[in-house]
Amino acid sequence: MASRIIHLAITKIILQNIMFQDANKMYLGTILPDAYNINGPSTDISHFKENVCDGTKKTYNLTKFRTMFMDKIRTNDLYLGYYLHLIQDIVYRRFVYNDHNWNPTIPGNVQKLHNDYRLINTYVIDKYNLLNNIDISDTFQDEEINKIYPFDLKQLLNGLENDFIPYKEGEIFFFTDKMADEYIEKAVELCLDEINALGNKTSLFDEMQYAWRKL
Repeated sequence: MASRIIHLAITKIILQNIMFQDANKMYLGTILPDAYNINGPSTDISHFKENVCDGTKKTYNLTKFRTMFMDKIRTNDLYLGYYLHLIQDIVYRRFVYNDHNWNPTIPGNVQKLHNDYRLINTYVIDKYNLLNNIDISDTFQDEEINKIYPFDLKQLLNGLENDFIPYKEGEIFFFTDKMADEYIEKAVELCLDEINALGNKTSLFDEMQYAWRKL
C-alpha cells in the first residue's frame, strides 16, 4: 500500500492542522503497521485485513480497531497515527486500483511499481521537507498495541533509513509525482474529517464500502 514516506508526509500535514500531544508517537504510529517481522505472521494482521462477504472480498476492519482502542485513539497519538495509517491504506488501494486502474497481475508490474515508490520517496522527502528522526520510546514495549502483532522495530527503522537515501535509478512507470501529490491531498482531507468525527466518538468510514474482490 502507501509507502512509509508518503505516510510520513500525510502525517506531517495533519499535525499542522490539529492539536496533538506527541508528534513522535504520531509519526511512529503512522508507520508501525508496516513493521514486518520476518519470523511473525502476515502483516494482514497488523493491518486488520479480513475476509468478508463469505470470503469473496477483503477489507480493513476499521471498526474492530476502533472498538479495541477508541479511548486510546482519542488520548494517545501512537494509536491515532496507527488508525490513520489503516485509513490511508484503504483509501490508497481504491485510489490506485479503481481511480487509476492499476493491474498487478501483468508480469513485472509489481516490481516496476516498487521502483516507482523508491523514486517517489526522494521526490516526497524533498517536497515535504521530511526528516528521519523518529525515536522509539523505552516504554513502547508496554503499549497495548503490541498484543496485535510482534512488530520488528529494528527492521522498521532500518527500512526507513534506506527510504531516505536519494534514489534515481530508472524512470517512473506508473505512480507519478502528480499522483503522489493528489493522493496525499485526498488522504489528508479524509483523515482530518475522521479526526473530527472521532472527537464525537463516531466515524465517517464504512470499511465495507471499500471492500475489494480477492484476486
